[in-house]
Amino acid sequence: MIGKTLGGRYEIIEELGSGGMAIVYKGLDASLGRPVTIKILRPEYTTDYGFVRRFQREARAIASLSHPNIVSLYDVGQDGNIHYLVMEYVHGDNLKAIITREGPLAPARAIHIVCQICEALTHAHENNIVHRDVKPHNILITREGWAKLSDFGIARDVTGTTLTYTDSFIGSVHYLSPEQARGQLADPRSDLYSLGVVLYEMLTGSVPYQGDNLIAVALKHIQDEPEPPSKLNGRITAQLEGVILRAIAKDPSRRFQSGRELSLCLREALSKSKGEPAENGAFENTATGLLEPLLEGEEKEEPDIAVIKKRKIRSLSVLIGSLVLIFVLAGAAFAFNKFYFNVPEVQVPNVVNKSQKEAENTLKNLGLRVQVVKEHNDDIAEGYVIAQDIGPDDPKVKPPRRIKLTVSLGKDLREVPDLYKLTLLDAKVRAARAGLKISEPVQEGYNDNVTEGCIYQQYPTAGAEKPAGSFITVYVSQGKNLARARVPSLIGLTIEQAGEELKKINLKLDESFQWANYDSPDYLSGQIISQEPKAGSDVTENTAVKVVVSRGPGPLPTEVQVKIPVPDDGQNHEVRISLKDIRGTRDVYVSPQASGDEVNKVVRFYGRGIIRVYIDGSLVKEKTYD
Repeated sequence: MIGKTLGGRYEIIEELGSGGMAIVYKGLDASLGRPVTIKILRPEYTTDYGFVRRFQREARAIASLSHPNIVSLYDVGQDGNIHYLVMEYVHGDNLKAIITREGPLAPARAIHIVCQICEALTHAHENNIVHRDVKPHNILITREGWAKLSDFGIARDVTGTTLTYTDSFIGSVHYLSPEQARGQLADPRSDLYSLGVVLYEMLTGSVPYQGDNLIAVALKHIQDEPEPPSKLNGRITAQLEGVILRAIAKDPSRRFQSGRELSLCLREALSKSKGEPAENGAFENTATGLLEPLLEGEEKEEPDIAVIKKRKIRSLSVLIGSLVLIFVLAGAAFAFNKFYFNVPEVQVPNVVNKSQKEAENTLKNLGLRVQVVKEHNDDIAEGYVIAQDIGPDDPKVKPPRRIKLTVSLGKDLREVPDLYKLTLLDAKVRAARAGLKISEPVQEGYNDNVTEGCIYQQYPTAGAEKPAGSFITVYVSQGKNLARARVPSLIGLTIEQAGEELKKINLKLDESFQWANYDSPDYLSGQIISQEPKAGSDVTENTAVKVVVSRGPGPLPTEVQVKIPVPDDGQNHEVRISLKDIRGTRDVYVSPQASGDEVNKVVRFYGRGIIRVYIDGSLVKEKTYD
């Protein structure tokens, strides 16, 4: 791009920097011979309607403002596929670079800069413009010390009548107000919060909230309290600290309600600070109350003779200029009378719902001029007139009066992007770029092919066309749909026994089991005394169960003698003795017995024991021993 001339007038000289949406160049206005700043929309976004609209929005925002502390807009244009803005070139550096280079600034200097930006924001807010991206990168400091606010690329009209707003996450997160971090609408107090963060950084050298990622920083703006700036810079007085903390209060109602209110409190804090002189020859302007720099070489008074000479020359110039103006006005009055008052008035016909060509021909045949603006409309077909600023119900007009026609571009249809396998955050960004939104709350479901947390299905499908602002329903994967199992009780089992039990239901034992750090009087060494998940928990297959194993010594053994008479009926019978204690349930005696025999068996158990006697499979005796 270096060396290219845009619009036959603006020559690109060198690149100054770049952002996410545009590249900024230093240029030369060949017509006026002055340096300018040229902001060019990145080539990859020239076909993206959303980015072009944001770029045009910045032009409208700056064009509606005129203030010495706001970078001026000179021109807006398009050269082929190149969209560009031509703005005032500021000789100096941005505030972020100054803070990085010099570290914390003196309170007087910092307040001087912030008060100027307060004036800029006040002017913008009074014109219903919210900047929404106030940060030191967008504050330019001239060589003389003046501050200028730039980059209205994501500005929003408070009334919502000319500029649009999307719910996408916009702005630099370290300077983002809590309400913006929550996705809520920004208002003038949001800009003052961001400016408060800038002031905090100017005085301490660091922003109040930092984190490992953007989401973490945004959450801190919502939840955390900042470290008092006086702990980072001892030159910050208690009153100045109070102003800073009020500016960055989380509740907008507790902040300053206007830039002028913040400026006033800052100047009051500065005037009450002890031993803090203004820097760099700054003086206080009695008209505004702001600290202003004294330009190098500027004289406070001129000699009387020089003043007199200047006044004489000025008077002569005024006289000559007045005569020229009289002649010009006389000629203009003559021409105006001839070409305007002698032209008969005409009634403007109704051309709404007519094609653009038919409407233009109708109006031009009456000697009227036509201005056409185009916008999308869901009800009027493309190429047909939606509205006109002057119509048959208005008074007659004199040709060649210009009639403004609003012509339909048809429905504002957007192509639905492919969101398959994207995270929800990435999907929201891609949908916002297409002028669409993600429906909330999102749907969830299991999917074997898509990673947990990513989208596996969407409606409408990718490639479909939907009106701008339409919602896309997405389905977020919860991972593979694994079978479920209920965890059995492993208490009292050995490691080997527990492993076998879990294997039966497709669960497994965590091999890194732990030994208990205390002696257990209830369980023998090697028995499981606790488990996680608990018995009865519903888990997915292949879940590993953690266990803690007793190191003993456990209870002392108890022995009892069991006597069982066998029925005397001339037949053989099977006798079985079953024992349940802390080691589990098991058979301690199983044997066939002749008719009329008596079984006499000593049974040993640990802890509480339950002995059951079965003859030919039928329970004939049960006794519990504690």
